[in-house]
Amino acid sequence: MSAIARLLFLAALSIPCCIVHSSNMRRIVGGAMVPENEQVPYQVSLQFQTKRGIRHYCGGSIIAPNRILTAAHCCKDMNVTLITVLAGVRNLDDRHGFRSKALKCAAHPDYQMLVTSDIAVLSIDPPLKYNSLTIAPISVIGKEFVPGNVSVTITGWGRMFPIPLNFIQSLTIPNTMRRINYHTITNKKCYEMGKTRVTDTEICAHGLFKGVCSGDSGGPLVMKSSKGLHQVGIVSYGWIICGLSIAPDVYTRVSTFSDWIQEQLKK
Repeated sequence: MSAIARLLFLAALSIPCCIVHSSNMRRIVGGAMVPENEQVPYQVSLQFQTKRGIRHYCGGSIIAPNRILTAAHCCKDMNVTLITVLAGVRNLDDRHGFRSKALKCAAHPDYQMLVTSDIAVLSIDPPLKYNSLTIAPISVIGKEFVPGNVSVTITGWGRMFPIPLNFIQSLTIPNTMRRINYHTITNKKCYEMGKTRVTDTEICAHGLFKGVCSGDSGGPLVMKSSKGLHQVGIVSYGWIICGLSIAPDVYTRVSTFSDWIQEQLKK
């Protein structure tokens, strides 16, 4: 089965989530557009070459000039040569962004879809050129366990409506980056709210009628600390109908994989 066919098949499943990777995935439910005068310099768009052109399908974050942190399900078993990374943009139509080609996808060896270790590091070329405004890395160093009730922010180009509405795509899949501010919840509460597969390698967040959706996979969940912004999660999975008040979003817990990430940066 081709990579695209596999993605479309997974997207059609009713159980796993609204975050399943697909070339037809799009854009954050209940969020707000990132203002024109603001930048999210660590956020990138993972794009896949199809017969209809290059399409956004997942998010990612910059952790080194030639390394992108994302979800394993965004690149494992795919034809990496068809993946590119677009950095330095707020709008996907912006021609002033910096585009690099993916060379390799290093997915965590323990990765199991919807179970654990949904994390990968993409090697890219040419390396990104940092600047003080639009392209910069996010901190991922540290093993501090993030508890519940911590204010966090997620950004991306995920679908804005809980279910696909192909007849009004222009209203549900805008190209401008959006964001959500909400809070983490404890893994115990996440389990009680229906995420019975959640493990200590994951972190959950929840908000009223807001959440990540198709196209947000692999994107960075960040929090503010005394040292600045720090990435604490990677979008992994949720419900097939996004943004339900009863359904938390599940993220890969970055602190659990701190050592592994550092190993990938040295390769």
